[in-house]
Amino acid sequence: MKKLVPGVLAGTATLALGLTALSPAVASPTNDSPRDSAGSTHRPDNRPGPLTGRQEQRRDKALALLDRNPDRLVTRERGGATVNLKPGSDTPTFYEFPVGKQDKIWTVLSDFSDVQHGQISEPDRAVDNSTYWEPDFEVPHYEELFNGSGESMKTYYEKLSSGRYSVTNTVEDWVSVPGTQATYGANAVEDAGGSWAFIADTVNAWYDAQIAAGKSPAEVNTYLASLDTWDRYDWDNDGNFTEADGYIDHFQAVHAGEGEEAGASPDAIWSHRWYVNGDDYGTTGPTVGGTQNKLGGTRIGSSNLWIGDYTVEPENGGLGVFAHEFGHDLGLPDYYDTAGGDNGTAFWTLMSSGSWLGHGPADNAIGTTPGLMGPEEKLELGWLDYSVVNPGQSATTTLGPSQNTYDDPKTKTNEGDQAIKVNLPDKQVSTAYTTPPEGTKAWWSGRGDGLNNTLTRSVPAAAKVDVTTSAWYAIEAGYDYLYAEYSTDGGQSWTKVGSPVDGSSGGRWKTLRYSYSPAGGAASLFRFRYQTDGGVNEAGAFLDKITVGGFTDGAENGANGWTASGWKISTGTESDITQRYYLIENRQYVGFDQTLAEGPYNFTSAYTAPNKVEFFPYRAGMLVWLVDDAYADNNTSAHPGGGAALPVDSFATPFAYPDGTRPSNRRQGFDATFGLGSNPELCLHKEVLVGNGKNQAVQSVAACAPARAQQPTFDDSDPLRYWSSANPQNSVKVAGRGVTATVTADNGGFLGVRVVNP
Repeated sequence: MKKLVPGVLAGTATLALGLTALSPAVASPTNDSPRDSAGSTHRPDNRPGPLTGRQEQRRDKALALLDRNPDRLVTRERGGATVNLKPGSDTPTFYEFPVGKQDKIWTVLSDFSDVQHGQISEPDRAVDNSTYWEPDFEVPHYEELFNGSGESMKTYYEKLSSGRYSVTNTVEDWVSVPGTQATYGANAVEDAGGSWAFIADTVNAWYDAQIAAGKSPAEVNTYLASLDTWDRYDWDNDGNFTEADGYIDHFQAVHAGEGEEAGASPDAIWSHRWYVNGDDYGTTGPTVGGTQNKLGGTRIGSSNLWIGDYTVEPENGGLGVFAHEFGHDLGLPDYYDTAGGDNGTAFWTLMSSGSWLGHGPADNAIGTTPGLMGPEEKLELGWLDYSVVNPGQSATTTLGPSQNTYDDPKTKTNEGDQAIKVNLPDKQVSTAYTTPPEGTKAWWSGRGDGLNNTLTRSVPAAAKVDVTTSAWYAIEAGYDYLYAEYSTDGGQSWTKVGSPVDGSSGGRWKTLRYSYSPAGGAASLFRFRYQTDGGVNEAGAFLDKITVGGFTDGAENGANGWTASGWKISTGTESDITQRYYLIENRQYVGFDQTLAEGPYNFTSAYTAPNKVEFFPYRAGMLVWLVDDAYADNNTSAHPGGGAALPVDSFATPFAYPDGTRPSNRRQGFDATFGLGSNPELCLHKEVLVGNGKNQAVQSVAACAPARAQQPTFDDSDPLRYWSSANPQNSVKVAGRGVTATVTADNGGFLGVRVVNP
């Protein structure tokens, strides 16, 4: 069995169906709701901070080391488990997994000047069974939602992690920020500092309210210090994560009103995870033990504590949105297509549309109770119990329902596994980006989400420093940037030079020019810094023929005085050896996965009742995922048939409406599982307009998937067996290695699975 720790915790939107326009005689609406089409606009809800990319790289390194030697993991007495990424080094680097610990979350509820809590209208359930509503969204509601003994944030993460991890949430009363909803959430400002201002105004309003209520600054500092017990980024690099770093461990802001992602006004904030004032990294931050921790962020009033990482959710957010955003806070990416496509992850994972599940008609709402994460997410967090089948091996395994744990530390009996990891041969991926304009090499910024990569060198004293470089770049416009910066205090603070570079050089090499004058003609440091957000990334920047003052470099002679962090010397063509493997799990209607039987939904009445849904079941059984590290995301709109972690749809041929349009891939994969049972016929509905003029009428039409037996065997011999060109963004092209996984028995939800890995 592979696992990170053996023990458990002590004591532990208004919607119209998205349809292709038809002829004037038969038409249907074309706008999608974010609830129905996560990622339908380029608004990724996972917006990384300055160190997110570094953390992802460290996690990948830690997992690779543990795959070779699980004994590298050190369980910490005060919680957490760490891996030394540089064993034997004088400068060790550590990564911590969230296991064997209980984290603290601090939540502040916040009214706008024009939108206050308690103003969400009660839905008319005759026409709206999708909007979550309660008569009272006061503190006790959130206390129960986050800390209750029923379905809560606390119990969700305890069950998901098999008791390895938990949270406790402190909820503050409603405060008022000075701005309107649009001040912070209008689409033109939210991603340009609006949401950061909302977080700053929220915590400042809370601080002012505490002082107005008679608390002294010292009392407030003491209270906040109790919420800073975790050194998230190990800023002092000592491997001890259970100590203060000057930042609140986990922060949530709940805003009045609905979220834009649920169909609210474009002025509403879109629920997300981010980092306040991340561009102040290296410049500002709290002082801890006499040393300033310059990770950026915003100070809480006049206190000693700061906010860096945060999540923000709406007043009527269900458990799903809070659990999903917190998954990002733990380091997980979105699994849906963040470029606006429609992959097959659907309701199978919290990190996709699984956050919008619930208990169906019993809830009269969606998003109230999430389903589980997939196996890859749990593996990355250290929460997955799994066995391994390597090439040349075969095995028969009992797979239990995914939520449960089967390794009882009190016995030596292994009752089953949560997943089977079927390792595949590595593959080589080569990408030709450009050709250096001079010589054979150039400096490359690297490519990825959440990067903060720097290329730095010392510059002798001079009254003026001129910098030029040839640059080839493809940088996501408006989101990712190449900066030029200098420092005269040894890198403690940095000043930007010129304008940041984004967009494309058009496939050509262009000359970039910069000039700066250090105060007093002092010696300085100069650097190029490449910073990216999440969701979408492009090739980055290649630099050649760099001149800094009297120094010239073309990357032909190694580092040549540069200090590269994330940058590398490249020929313009990059090759990489990447991992691939299958993860096979057993999804049953157990625990939070009961929502798979009750919560999947389809909007049916775009013309007569846009918020009306029909509920239908996903089928229980063996679900196969292909994890492919050659991909940075699951954007099958950009790379059909491939992604970072995608489920195999056992019946990939799509079912369709009479007009040729199809239910989205959130519905197509309802019968993706393998097993020994049968799939009854499923019919989903939508409204269309028929006729013209006075004779025009609304008609309901159905798309039906036929009744059929489940397939007992997954067989990857044909790479296209489970992928259809008629629906190219769904499912995945499998490896073509001859791997088979056969369900041989189904005993009360426990599946016997025979795996052959040639």
